[in-house]
Amino acid sequence: MSQLMSTLQNFLKKQPGNWWHTALDLLLPTRCLLCGLPSGAICICTACKKDLPWTGVHCPQCGLPLNTPGDQICGSCIKNAARITHTVCPLQYCFPVDRLVQSLKFKRQLAAGRVLSHLLCEWVVSHNCDHPDALVPVPLHSLRMFRRGFNQSVELAAYTGKVLDVPLLTGALRRHRNTRAQSGLSRKLRRKNVRGAFYWHGPARPGRHVALVDDVMTTGTTVNECARILKMAGAKRIDVWVAARAVPAGSR
Repeated sequence: MSQLMSTLQNFLKKQPGNWWHTALDLLLPTRCLLCGLPSGAICICTACKKDLPWTGVHCPQCGLPLNTPGDQICGSCIKNAARITHTVCPLQYCFPVDRLVQSLKFKRQLAAGRVLSHLLCEWVVSHNCDHPDALVPVPLHSLRMFRRGFNQSVELAAYTGKVLDVPLLTGALRRHRNTRAQSGLSRKLRRKNVRGAFYWHGPARPGRHVALVDDVMTTGTTVNECARILKMAGAKRIDVWVAARAVPAGSR
């Protein structure tokens, strides 16, 4: 059966015009990755999309929820001069978003990456977010890249850049130290872990306004270290575009 479906898809794609898109939707409807029901062009149905844990009122600089909705910025960002100007994070990193992220990262389910990128693009457009001069994926170390086979941040950035017509600087920001996994480390150890792990290997200037792209932002130590390198390379404004933001349980 699977061979028949593959043959049919290949045949339709070779036909002139774009009518085969409609034919495929009718004959082989896309299924929602979360519930399995037909979902149309993207692999998430309307009902599951509506029930996703969308971010509410949050700090525009770090993406964490604001205790007081009227606040312009959270207390932590006021105390600590972050290098990030604005964080775009449409979703909270909890069920079922964690399933989509893990399917992309560890199972190479690219359809999950397309869903996350699509939701990120929708958020950028609907909230009139400033478009940067370039997107810069958060890099993996070459050893981890070899083991995993791909960089999920590049996948997200490539789709997002194509949809929003923003140039992609792949390979410009590099990681030359294979750091420990950040999970389980304290904030202090996280900062120490990534300090000096990245370097710039791109154009003389990355652009005045750039956006770092990653799948999940946890404490922000990795993207802040990346932002430090981008600042040194000449960027003036650095945003972070992530599919999801990890939020402390008490803040949800």
